[in-house]
Amino acid sequence: MLRVYACIAEEHDLRLIVVAGLICLLAAFTAFSIVEQARRATSRRGAWLVAAGFVSGTGIWATHFIAMLAYQPHLPIGYDPGLTLVSILAAMAIGGIGWWLSVRPERWAAIASGVVIGAGISTMHYLGMAAVNLAGRFVWDRTLVIASVAIGIGLTTLAVHIRRRRVEADPHAQPWPAAILFTLAICGMHFTAMGAAIVLPDQAMAVPPSAVGSLALGTAVTTMALIILAISFCVVLLDRKWNRRSAEEAERLRAFADAAIEGLVVVDGDRIVDANRSFLEYAGCIGGGECPDRLDALFPELDLARLPTSHEAAALETRLIRVDGGARPVEVLARPLDWGGASMRVLAVRDISERKEAAARIAHLAYHDALTGLPNRAVFAERLGETIREAAAANEPVAVLCIDLDGFKSVNDLHGHTAGDELLVEVAQCLQAVAGQDHLAARLGGDEFAIVQRGIDQPYQANILAKRVLEALSGRFELAGRTVAISCSIGIALYPQDASTTGNLVKNADMALYRAKADGRGTLRFYEKRMDEAVRERRLLEADLHLAIDRGETNIHYQPLADLESGRIVGFEALARWTHPVRGEIPPDQFVPVAEESGFICTLGAWVLRRACAEAATWQDALRVSVNLSPVQFAHGDLAAEVETILGETGLAPARLDLEITEGLLLEDSDRALAILRRLKALGVKISMDDFGTGYSSLSYFRIFPFDKVKIDQSFVRDMIDNPQAMAIVRSVIGLGQGLGMPVVAEGVETQAQFDALIAEGCDQAQGYLISRPGPIENFDTVVVERGGAVAVRRKAG
Repeated sequence: MLRVYACIAEEHDLRLIVVAGLICLLAAFTAFSIVEQARRATSRRGAWLVAAGFVSGTGIWATHFIAMLAYQPHLPIGYDPGLTLVSILAAMAIGGIGWWLSVRPERWAAIASGVVIGAGISTMHYLGMAAVNLAGRFVWDRTLVIASVAIGIGLTTLAVHIRRRRVEADPHAQPWPAAILFTLAICGMHFTAMGAAIVLPDQAMAVPPSAVGSLALGTAVTTMALIILAISFCVVLLDRKWNRRSAEEAERLRAFADAAIEGLVVVDGDRIVDANRSFLEYAGCIGGGECPDRLDALFPELDLARLPTSHEAAALETRLIRVDGGARPVEVLARPLDWGGASMRVLAVRDISERKEAAARIAHLAYHDALTGLPNRAVFAERLGETIREAAAANEPVAVLCIDLDGFKSVNDLHGHTAGDELLVEVAQCLQAVAGQDHLAARLGGDEFAIVQRGIDQPYQANILAKRVLEALSGRFELAGRTVAISCSIGIALYPQDASTTGNLVKNADMALYRAKADGRGTLRFYEKRMDEAVRERRLLEADLHLAIDRGETNIHYQPLADLESGRIVGFEALARWTHPVRGEIPPDQFVPVAEESGFICTLGAWVLRRACAEAATWQDALRVSVNLSPVQFAHGDLAAEVETILGETGLAPARLDLEITEGLLLEDSDRALAILRRLKALGVKISMDDFGTGYSSLSYFRIFPFDKVKIDQSFVRDMIDNPQAMAIVRSVIGLGQGLGMPVVAEGVETQAQFDALIAEGCDQAQGYLISRPGPIENFDTVVVERGGAVAVRRKAG
């Protein structure tokens, strides 16, 4: 070491040594900066590495030859131009290879890079020394030569390693520490090697004329130094620009990651490296405490080995334990990630709490009635099947109770659907209380409920349970300040006595329910086999009715309508009749309800209207024809358009057509009904209120729609002579018509006393058996009601 120190202190110009050190430091800083550009580059990486090799090679060469210019052996000295050129090329080439190794991701690459670059420094130095021509020769100390090479390689390797570690920790870290070590590697190697060289003067050796002198070498070195300075300046500017752009890009990426709805977390094994804002919010780390640095603290149930990594794989569901101890369901996906050259994984975490809650709600709705919370029809069928299988194995009976509310439609009509829903909820609670935990209570739809009962003592237990239900639902219910009274009807079928399958058991309970309603409601009925016959008979009747028109079995009878003041017939009411080829004449009160329930009433009603209008259009006198309309016709199709079409086809004047409706029509869907009635009125036809007083009669009907006529139901006319209340109703309706300027028609006039009383009360028109029974139109020639009350009916001859 004393030899090295003496070499520096006694044989070198210290000022040039300082310059050489500064040039070396600047070249090292520039080379490391360019290498980082190459490491980050996605394209043209080779160009950056060539630039790094050029800068480091020229820096090493300039440092060496500036130091050589500072060397003062007190002998003439020159430099071989060929070897001098080879030395700089070797420095650049070997340095470029070393820098290419430094940007490789493998851990061994940093050591290999340091070794190659250090070897390049030594190669350049000793080639440069070989280029020296002076009047003497060098004698080398092998120990110091080896030491110089070791210093160059060791410090260079340390510099490259430190730089790599600092960049991994902070991509924007400055390269000064590595540059200083690299400078020490070059200078240490150079001056140790210079200390290893002893010059022995030899007058026989002279500097050849082709050797480059110190002035030329100084010019070359100065040029190289200026090039390095220029490159360094450009690299500094580029580095600042890159750092600024990298910072902006990092900020954009962070904002982008934080804007993601999903939680994103970068992990190295089980260690959390980074996370976006959504994940921190999921984990409760924002304003709630410090986020753990281990993944298993947040996902104790997550098996990292099972995490799917392909795009086609489904996410893995698990629980996220927040820092406050709360838990939420999440699904997790993993993707590989190159994080600063290190292989890591990014986990996408999606909160599925709302989806789980929605799925739970959907599952509940799939098996429970949304309004009452009772099991629905699907659950009822499934549980009934299970109960029957269990009962069959235990040789026990099962009872099914089908329950339908009496008067529920009236509650909806009078108080609105909200009140109806409230009533259904309270009924469901009553049924649940009566059924208890031992029996299944379900809502099948509308106001229909069911109970499944399993027990040994049947039908006794079913009878007791049904009576408890009747009692529970026979009271009064308070609905938003209104008191409502209802009842229910119950049909009961037993397994295996009445049926052996769930479908037949429910069907038979429905038959029993139908019978309970037909027998007066508010009661219970057990299934009987003869009920099957009644249902079968009704279905056969319905099937035959659908074919009756095409077979020509239907026809129309007409009943005259008389004006009581003049005694003249003012029109006829068209009445449908059905003559069955086997059953004979079927009364309207039997086939009309069947037609309405099956929907065939629309076809039948259109047929009656068309036939009646066509017949009336042929009459010599412009008498009116009345046709009854069913509420079902208002609910299906375009009734007003149908009437308009029929009037156009038959040629009947609209003013001669009188359409009769019942007040129940206005209860079911008043808005739709009124809209259709107004369109019919606009056509010019007359609208009559039929059977007034039998339903939920309201004077508001006459306020919201201008009826042309009102008809008193025959039940009041029949009792008016003997029943003061019926007489009062008849008198009130007649007075109402007179007050509104609206004709009043009395139906079902059968006795002279009724006839006289109606004339005395001022009734306008009447129809009934006293005037004439219904019959085919060809039976009527004239029907006259004389003022004295006598009725004369003259038929056509034949």
